[in-house]
Amino acid sequence: MAYNNNNKNKKKPNRKGHKSSYQSNAPKKEEAVKAEKPAPAGAIPEGTVLGDGHIKYVLARVDTRLLHGQVATTWTKSTQPTRIIVVSDAVSQDALRKQMIEQAAPPGVKANVVPVKKMIEVAKDPRFGATKALLLFETPQDALRAIEGGVDIKELNIGSMAHSVGKVVVNKAIAMDQKDVETLEKLKEMGVTFDVRKVPADSKENMDSLLKKAKTELQNMK
Repeated sequence: MAYNNNNKNKKKPNRKGHKSSYQSNAPKKEEAVKAEKPAPAGAIPEGTVLGDGHIKYVLARVDTRLLHGQVATTWTKSTQPTRIIVVSDAVSQDALRKQMIEQAAPPGVKANVVPVKKMIEVAKDPRFGATKALLLFETPQDALRAIEGGVDIKELNIGSMAHSVGKVVVNKAIAMDQKDVETLEKLKEMGVTFDVRKVPADSKENMDSLLKKAKTELQNMK
């Protein structure tokens, strides 16, 4: 380093070697300081704007099964995302499910699992301006929270809502309880439209008809 080549260091050598020892140690201290807190490899500095600074949503889907064959093949092929993002508080805290989802991503597409709060932050981060994202929600409630937080989803694909206690079946892939009905109606009031189908080749079903059927059957359960 330049410090070692300084003419001052070429004066009379120190018989005891103390000065030469100091000279050899000083550069190491300088190097140590410079090595502190290296930037993560490939990290994009905060505040960087990519593209137009706004993440693109090629598909936002509610699917209890999240990332599976139909999504990894047919939907990915038809929408061409650069990234699949599973938005779920529960899955983001489940290491095994998270790992399985990340490994299920099709070739050339990266899969991430994030909680709803993180997705809201990503939606406002200009560093994702060049990203074409396919969002997967486990429930319509998670989708509503994301949209209320600022995730700009205008259309929601409803692919699968699994049956459980207290829910009524409205078609081959969708079951709803009262909370689901209220959530979907709130999304509708917010201007969100619905694309109800499992795969791109299916015909779209009418959400109003499904909600009406759910209300009738839930009323009959009382």
